[in-house]
Amino acid sequence: MPLRGLRIPFMGEARSTDCARSRGRRRKSGTAVVHPVKIDSCMNKNNRVTRRQSLRRLVPLLARLSLGAACACLPGAAASDDFETVPERAPAELLPPAMVSGTNFHVVDPVHGDGLMNHFVLDSRFGRFDAYGRAALAVRIQEVAALTELSRISDVQIAAGGMAQGVESEVKTATGVVTHPVQTVTGIPRGIAHLFGGYRARGQEAAADARSDVSSSGSQGGTGNAQSTAAKGEKAARSYAERYLGITAAERDYYRKLGVDPYTDNKLLRDTIRRDARIAAGAGFGMKFVGLPGIPGIGIAQRAVDAIYNEDPAVIRQRTRKALADFGLSTAEIESFLDAPLLSPTRQLLLLSAAQALDGVAQRGELFRHAIGLTSDEEVQVYLRSAGLLARAHAGRAVASIVPGVRLPAALRADGSILVCGAFEAVYWTQDVSRLDEQLRTALPATPAGAMRELWIAGTLSERARRAAGDRGWDLHEVPDGP
Repeated sequence: MPLRGLRIPFMGEARSTDCARSRGRRRKSGTAVVHPVKIDSCMNKNNRVTRRQSLRRLVPLLARLSLGAACACLPGAAASDDFETVPERAPAELLPPAMVSGTNFHVVDPVHGDGLMNHFVLDSRFGRFDAYGRAALAVRIQEVAALTELSRISDVQIAAGGMAQGVESEVKTATGVVTHPVQTVTGIPRGIAHLFGGYRARGQEAAADARSDVSSSGSQGGTGNAQSTAAKGEKAARSYAERYLGITAAERDYYRKLGVDPYTDNKLLRDTIRRDARIAAGAGFGMKFVGLPGIPGIGIAQRAVDAIYNEDPAVIRQRTRKALADFGLSTAEIESFLDAPLLSPTRQLLLLSAAQALDGVAQRGELFRHAIGLTSDEEVQVYLRSAGLLARAHAGRAVASIVPGVRLPAALRADGSILVCGAFEAVYWTQDVSRLDEQLRTALPATPAGAMRELWIAGTLSERARRAAGDRGWDLHEVPDGP
């Protein structure tokens, strides 16, 4: 049935009574005053308006328009839909000149954000490296400086009798590391969203683990379950030892002189140092490097830094085990923490240092329990810096106890106020951020009358995000924290 436009006259325009009926008011003179609307009406084969068909099309539209108008009148309705689009930024707008570009590197322009953090891409002579946030970028820049320094050493090539070609050969063989496809940011990483979960999510994870153990045990009952758990524990310990515990004293000395983390996940740097340290030891001479600054953004006591470089990781592991027991963790929890693949010895010391800085705070063991379930490198990085931010807040005004069941580091003050710390550097009010905020507030326990909900951010918020935080009852603390 063809559609034909039926013109309805303007407001106040009169039509005679022999014209099509209108929905307007009828005057005493016999004419009708109609509404200023144009309707695409259905015509039948005799070109007559089929009233029922036209109304069938019109009514749902009017209903939607009426509902939309009604919702717009509700308090806060307009604000809830006023979401932001994260702008692309030039590196020079976000970073000091020394981090924008330097010897053998530059930061790719533009920089994308996800509503919580900036995603940097470091393009270097040695490949491209992703960095989730400014602190991670500082680490990658330091690693490029270390690779640059290693590439200048000709003595290693001579001592190897031509068998080693320096760092350039590692660049060619480590293609899986240095040729990462760099993708445009499409949203908040799943691991970061995981940080905003609470009691319910934690319970579901525990139930899932239990179901997994039962399934793997098959028909063996409790014995099979115990064997499965023990086997998984042995596998985790073996995997951790292979990744972290085999580093030699000579390698740690290289890392110390280069000012980089000896437990870095940068495979190119690890492989290069392992080979060069072995060659140097075999040739009987030590390497001399230009002095580089220490591990950027590490923020822990010097004695802990010294331990990272000077002590065997097995010794550090034994000392950490005792400290965790003092914080109230069970034997199973201690082993799970020590064998967590994302928690290198350096990262474990970082969290231990933050917990020790919370002197006198109850339930500090919760910080380690929450860390066991972290799911990605990005999540670990944000969590550790958030724990450091909590220690910083405690130093300004003491907190009483850690809040259990909330993954982001959170604490209670003596008056019942809740403090939540998130090391997010560039917060915008996007739809994803709004959803995560709701998830976090739902996870938190209720506060007594007059108590505050403090939100500490290690960065800045947009004006829209500040308004939204205030509307939702947060007492906001922005603490920009450069690496």
